[in-house]
Amino acid sequence: MDDIDRKAISLLMDATLMSEDEIERTLKILRNMARIKKRKEKNLKSIKDVLDYWACQAYKSSMKA
Repeated sequence: MDDIDRKAISLLMDATLMSEDEIERTLKILRNMARIKKRKEKNLKSIKDVLDYWACQAYKSSMKA
């Protein structure tokens, strides 16, 4: 797990307290971060896979807390 992953997971965990506009901006940021991650790691299939991974990790982290 690298810095991009940690930032994305942190954003997702904070999303529950955001307004609708903040969530839309956060989604744009997450999509851009996923594009960067996909460019760095060629073995990733799609941006959606990256977003799904982050969502899963954020869920697991929130359940631990």
